[in-house]
Amino acid sequence: MAENRNNKSSYVHRKVLPKYLKKSAGGTIINIIVALIFFGLIAMAVMWVFKTAGDMGGQYTDAMVDTKLKAVDVKCQLNFRSIWQSIQVYVISNSEFPESQEALERECGGSQLFQCPDPNGPKYVYIPGQRSGMPGQNILLYEPKAVHSGRCHVLLLSGQIASLTPEELQAALAQTKAGLRR
Repeated sequence: MAENRNNKSSYVHRKVLPKYLKKSAGGTIINIIVALIFFGLIAMAVMWVFKTAGDMGGQYTDAMVDTKLKAVDVKCQLNFRSIWQSIQVYVISNSEFPESQEALERECGGSQLFQCPDPNGPKYVYIPGQRSGMPGQNILLYEPKAVHSGRCHVLLLSGQIASLTPEELQAALAQTKAGLRR
């Protein structure tokens, strides 16, 4: 009876099953190639995810550094704005601009406001001798060193805050000083 079963199984295997379902040595090689391609694609996808995550980390770091630089820039401009407000109060009280940087610092409550918050930032310089009738483009207060992306902040007599290149600053200082001599 066992002999009969083996013959029957062999018959089914040879006659009933389609050719592609019969055991063959070639199927193993194809399965290995398909598996290699599949796992290769998965490995490429994982590498792409890691590369993208690494790029995002670099972008995040750059954004944080840029944000910090902008914050220092804004803090410096706020210092200029506070000094301008103190100058206005001084002018209203005394009918003239402060006669020296020391007098202006006393009016502002100390010299902390006169330092750029950048770690390499210089102390601000006040130009005394200005009067109300002078041109609004005269420089009243400025940074002598370019620390804000290669630019210097200046406070104009009109109350505006500008950001100038060192060359523009030198030209504006020459114009302001020439107006003071008249």
